[in-house]
Amino acid sequence: MADVNSRLAALWTELLGCEDVTEDTDFFESGGTSVVAVYLAAEIQDRLRIEIDAIEIVTHRTFGELAALVGGRIPEEVA
Repeated sequence: MADVNSRLAALWTELLGCEDVTEDTDFFESGGTSVVAVYLAAEIQDRLRIEIDAIEIVTHRTFGELAALVGGRIPEEVA
């Protein structure tokens, strides 16, 4: 799961341009928009091979919430 979190944090910082990501980091307070949510969802799908859409990113707006959602969708043998 730590690898998934670090990969997700890398995507988050890459698309939002923020340096520090903690569990409480808020997507919108970090500069996220609905357009960025679409890009983030596409990158998560592509790089982590799970299904997720932009609405889920918007509703799970802290990094910790999103990491828990994504981590729950990664098969154990991959995580």
